[in-house]
Amino acid sequence: MSEESERLKAAILDGALDPVVAIDERGRVLQLNVAAERAFGYTSEEAIGTELIDLIAPLDLREQYRREIGSRLTDGSGRGSDRPFELVAKRKDGTTLPLEMAIARYIRDVTDLRRTEERALKQSRAIADLAQARGELVSQLMLAEERTRQRIAEVLHDDALQSLLAARQDLIESPGPEGAARAQRALEGTIEQIREAVAALHPVTHQQGDLQAALSAIVRQHATRGGFRYTVRVEPEASGVEDELVLSAARELVTNVAKHADASRCSVSVEREGDRISLEVADDGRGIPPGRQEKALREGHIGLASTVQRMKAIGGDGEVVSTVGHGTVVRASIPIGQQATARRA
Repeated sequence: MSEESERLKAAILDGALDPVVAIDERGRVLQLNVAAERAFGYTSEEAIGTELIDLIAPLDLREQYRREIGSRLTDGSGRGSDRPFELVAKRKDGTTLPLEMAIARYIRDVTDLRRTEERALKQSRAIADLAQARGELVSQLMLAEERTRQRIAEVLHDDALQSLLAARQDLIESPGPEGAARAQRALEGTIEQIREAVAALHPVTHQQGDLQAALSAIVRQHATRGGFRYTVRVEPEASGVEDELVLSAARELVTNVAKHADASRCSVSVEREGDRISLEVADDGRGIPPGRQEKALREGHIGLASTVQRMKAIGGDGEVVSTVGHGTVVRASIPIGQQATARRA
């Protein structure tokens, strides 16, 4: 819309037979038409930004013309005056010519129009940015739901279902006490696996302020799958503050370690630093090649880069430090909300 408006305005000005100069409130040239370029000998590039009086008024008449034009730009009513007046103008080559000048109101409107267009452009950009952010958020939420369903399916299929099938086979092959004992042990193991899976997918212990136990349940499940040893450390001051956000971020990060890091060790620590909760997940795995995070985010994969992005979206921060062959450290800073502050008071 701004470009079309500029083209239309230029066409109107250039079509005028009389010289037309657009100036702002301070008398500086904003635009001049072809007739004005011919009359005064200046090109648009030379004239724009220069005070009109300095451009066309003889030196000994500049202050007089400056007062005259200034009074007409605003006549006390704030609307300006369009009454014509005569003056002697100076061309670029030094020669003079008599002019009749009128300060038309549309000259002042040029500035207002540009300001309006600039505001509209900024607003349209802001709306476009919000739309893009909304689209990315919706995409991430949909992918997060899909990954949650996938995790549930993996837990049930890889652990619980296999244990139940093994118990069934024991009862078929050994219908006596020995087979029953093996089946009972398998069923007890299945019950424990399901309990751990439920705790990892939606820990209930954090509702009682026990972040250490809830976080340990999550890491223990993924450590079993990823084949790595782990440590979990939660400062008492960090527990019961922003547990849901901590668990959500930690689950995503530890899932990434189990699936992609090929690590032998993983450490998870949570600390309180003033008005923020600091979460760190470190592993000694294969590391991340340069540019891999940005590529994954562009492709719509929820991973480390997405976790950092979500932390920043809630007013926190995050960073990923990784060297190929030497592991990865992810640090997330989570702001403590007002409700959490009230609970701690």
